[in-house]
Amino acid sequence: MAADFAALGVSVAPDAVTQAVDVFEVWRVNWKAVTSFLTVETQWRVLASPAGLIWLGLDYTAAAATLRGRSDRLWRHLLSELRIMEHAALDVLNAEQAE
Repeated sequence: MAADFAALGVSVAPDAVTQAVDVFEVWRVNWKAVTSFLTVETQWRVLASPAGLIWLGLDYTAAAATLRGRSDRLWRHLLSELRIMEHAALDVLNAEQAE
């Protein structure tokens, strides 16, 4: 990243471009759910308010279209797992608004 800044002629302190990378293990049984959640990461419904963004939840119609091609049985299974991750993500995304 430092090289990218240098190529643009931007001088940035080396410690400013260092990013911490969170590494975590995903159990094999959860892999499809996690990759599906990442696939639909642009399908959130968000409300802009004077207080900031309020994350409402996933747009399930858009999520279904994004994950098109899965069987109905697999989609129902993924949807239940997506809802679990969505609920946890909403707590984090809206934490700033609750403060």
